[in-house]
Parts: sequence; structure tokens; C-alpha cells
Amino acid sequence: MKLKLYIKHYFIGYFFLLLLLYHYKIKTYFYWNYIASLNDTFFDFSLDRCLIAIFIFSINLYWLTKGNSKQLSFLVLSLFFALLTIPSLIAFTSANMYPIKLLLYHQVLFWALLLFTKIRLNFNNVPVFNKKQALYLLLGILIIGTIPYLLVYGPHINLKNLLLIDVYETRTKMGALSNAYFGYTYSVFTKIIIPLIILFSLELKNKILLLLGVFYLVLFYLFGAHKSVYGGLIVVFAFYKWSYAQSVKIIIKYSNVFIVLFLMLSVVNIDYPWILTFRRIHFLPSLLDISYLDFFEEKPLFWSGSILKRFIEYPYDVPHVNLIGAAYFNRPSMAANNGLISEGYMNAGTWGVLFNSFLVATYFAVLNSLRIPSKYMGLFVLVIFSFISSSVFTVFLTHGAIALLIISVFLLKKKI
Repeated sequence: MKLKLYIKHYFIGYFFLLLLLYHYKIKTYFYWNYIASLNDTFFDFSLDRCLIAIFIFSINLYWLTKGNSKQLSFLVLSLFFALLTIPSLIAFTSANMYPIKLLLYHQVLFWALLLFTKIRLNFNNVPVFNKKQALYLLLGILIIGTIPYLLVYGPHINLKNLLLIDVYETRTKMGALSNAYFGYTYSVFTKIIIPLIILFSLELKNKILLLLGVFYLVLFYLFGAHKSVYGGLIVVFAFYKWSYAQSVKIIIKYSNVFIVLFLMLSVVNIDYPWILTFRRIHFLPSLLDISYLDFFEEKPLFWSGSILKRFIEYPYDVPHVNLIGAAYFNRPSMAANNGLISEGYMNAGTWGVLFNSFLVATYFAVLNSLRIPSKYMGLFVLVIFSFISSSVFTVFLTHGAIALLIISVFLLKKKI
């Protein structure tokens, strides 16, 4: 008899496997040891807290799996649960280092995302472009928007970069030529517009525009020699044929497989796989949360390091990411990026966390109301990852969250 496993079973395995990986390997990594030494303590294991974490995890999982798995909100909540909520619960089991209020902040985010999925906004009266119209509209925006890139970056394009030669030299040269326009549009073009042009061209079987889309993708790679420009296209196609529920199931299932594999490799002292993956993606944000809460307790920045710096004086000589890098990682040059929880706390304490949580929950509630087909979910996966590792306003303004919202309303919304 074949054992049938559901999403909740994979999440249960995921929780306990990550718990094992955290206490067996991750908390022994030198970053954790160094930050613990600053407080003259260590990352311990509390059985009482572990039981509390399991109890909270069970409640979260119950309500998560009661949601409608055919909606975008299921994917959104599942990814935040897997990448933020569960690591928070696991880090909470180290009582010496993980403050209770940090766990509460992550729970606020989880429940805000969950409850806001119940909101239904009516977009029935908003006109929607058909696929052919959408394709030509995006292509027009891309052609016009590329002109400043050609004027500034064009004379410095190095075709050797296609063979991965002189890559770092090109990045340095192009970085010196960058300006605000490039900063605000680069991710929009490479993570949203160009992948959609290629996707729509395939669906409409327009080979000429398909090749044109590929040409622009390569061109934007040459503008900075950043291989990440291909990331948007890869992610969009990786999720294209799956439903929201299938995507979540596959992600968690194979995450479990890789955790087991990496644990086995670690037994024979092959540690790079878990260091480069689960440590970086799942638990480094938790460590940064601890650092930001400790550093900015009772001395918030009130967004003086953001677009409001013209109105509010920033109190430090270096960016906040370098402050944390120097104070908690002994690396002044390290850009210790923060996600929406720590960024909210850094700027306005608990009120900042609440603001960020409800702002992000509202954003995804709007997207969920559009009933977007699951074949476009790769675009939203990229935005979710951005929220986890970057400040909220940065994601909205430079990582394409606002642009994706506008495109979703007029181009991706499901017609009635």
C-alpha cells in the first residue's frame, strides 16, 4: 500500500529536519559563536521553548492548510511560513539568545498575512489587456526604457562577458556609471518585463518577439555582467506548469530531501552545501533579526536612512548595514541586509514591525484579489524573497514590487 503524503506532512518533516540541522550544525557556525560571545553566552537548547515552538508550529500549520490552496495567498503564506516563521520558531529554542518579542513579531507577520487573505477587493471594473496587447505594451516600454541604458552603458559593453571573461572589471566600470534611473528600473526590466515578454511570446507562438525578448535579456546582462538577470526568467519557467499547491508541495518535499542529504554530507565534514543554502537563506535572517533588535533598541532611525533622509537627520556616519556588520560580525565592509521585521524595528520599534507587517499583508491581499493564474507565480516568488532579505521600501521601489502590482492589475488579472 502506497503511503500518501500531504503538504502538512512535508511541513512537519521540514520543521523537525531544520530543527536538527540548526542545533547540530548551524548554531556552531562562527557567526553564531561570535555574536553569542558578545553577550558572554551561547546558543543553547531549551526543551521548554522547544515544546512551545512545536505547539505554535502546529497551530500555524493547521490554519495554513485550511486555506484555499488554489489561490496565490496559499503560495505567499506557505513561503513566508517556510522561510521566516519556521526558522523563527526554531531559533526561539535557543533561550539565551532569541528574545520572545522577536518570535511575537514573526507571529504578527504570519497572522497578518493569513487574515488579510480573507479580504476581497473588487477589480471587475478594471480593464484588462489581452495577451497580445499586453505583449506589445511591454515591448514598447522595454524598447523606450532601454534607450538611457544604451546611451550610458552602450559604449562600454564588453562582449567577452558572454564568455564570463572580464566580468568583475565590467561590473566595476558599469557601477561607476550607474544612476537613480538604472537603480529603479533594472530589476523591473530583468525580473518582470523581459520574462513576461518571453513568456507571452511563447504562448502566442510569436518566434520573432521571442527572439527579441531573449536578445534584450542578453543585452541587460551585458549592461552590468550580472548573471542574476537570468534569474527572473529561470524562476518564472520553473513554476510555469504547476498549481500553487503543487509548487508548495514540491518545494517543501525537495527541501526535506536536501536537508537530509546535507546532514549526511556534514557527518563526513562536507559542510559547504548547508552553509551556502539553509544557513544563508533560512537562519542568517534570524541572526540578523537578533542583531538589529539588540543594536536599535530604544534608538530607532525613523526611516532617516531611506528616502526620508532629507527630512530626518541620519545619526551615523555609515549605512546601517555596515553598522551591524562591524558590531556583530566584526566586518565593517559587510552589508548586513535586513528583512521586513528587523527593518521595521530599526525604524520605529514595535510600531515599525506592525507597519511593515500590515503593509506587506495588504500588498499580497490586493494581489490575491486579482485571481492571477498560477502559471505566473514565479514573478511573485521573486518578490517574496526580496521582502525577506531587503527593506520594504527598497522592495517596492527598486525590486519591482510596485511595478508588479500595476502589471498584475492590468495584464495578469483573471478575466471574469
